[in-house]
Amino acid sequence: MQRVDSSNNYARELVRDKMPIEGTVIVAEEQTSGRGQRANLWVTEPKKNLTCSYILKPVFLAAKDQFMLSTAVALAVFDTASEFLPTNEVKIKWPNDVLVDGKKVAGILIENSLRGMNLENSIIGIGLNVNQVDFSDGLNATSIQLHTKQEIELEAVLQLLSSKLEKYYLQIREGRFDDVLIQLNEKLFGIGSSMDLSINGKEETVSIIGVCHSGELELEHADGTRTLHQHHEIGWNL
Repeated sequence: MQRVDSSNNYARELVRDKMPIEGTVIVAEEQTSGRGQRANLWVTEPKKNLTCSYILKPVFLAAKDQFMLSTAVALAVFDTASEFLPTNEVKIKWPNDVLVDGKKVAGILIENSLRGMNLENSIIGIGLNVNQVDFSDGLNATSIQLHTKQEIELEAVLQLLSSKLEKYYLQIREGRFDDVLIQLNEKLFGIGSSMDLSINGKEETVSIIGVCHSGELELEHADGTRTLHQHHEIGWNL
């Protein structure tokens, strides 16, 4: 598609009106109102980056396990970026941003609908900065081209991302939750390190232990105690 307000919005309308097959992907050359986490805008230069939404039907996944879907998507985006960049420079920032050298190269927005105790439909919105080289002042963002110095064909990136997403989606469909969680924590930004975070509005130096099955982030404090946190409780000083 050439121009939409948001690929996720368009995907939601498709689910409501036409019941598309699982795996349908909407690709937007330009988004006028792209959305990120916590109602933030996702700003992207037209025809420079990959902005897309996948429609999945993970009816096999209990609502309590929905973070496994987020994990699968984050790993797929990580693998895609790592095809072009040194793997040791790419990290997943909890819950599901992807960073290169501490700057955001991709964001993910997942919108789930439920039927009973299980998921019914999921719209997976992904924004991956590919060929954009200019970003607004104060925006902690980067792109693949800024690191490779080469322009990359967006269709090739889409095909790669779709392949990686299928790989990890099949893993969670097979119930391999421990496998995908281990892989997430291996690639987690800040794991095993001391970092200055804002926790419920209070600045504190903590160690990042990892992410739990529930999707909560486990932190260790200076006194040795460990706590679990939801993503809205944590502010990152990046």
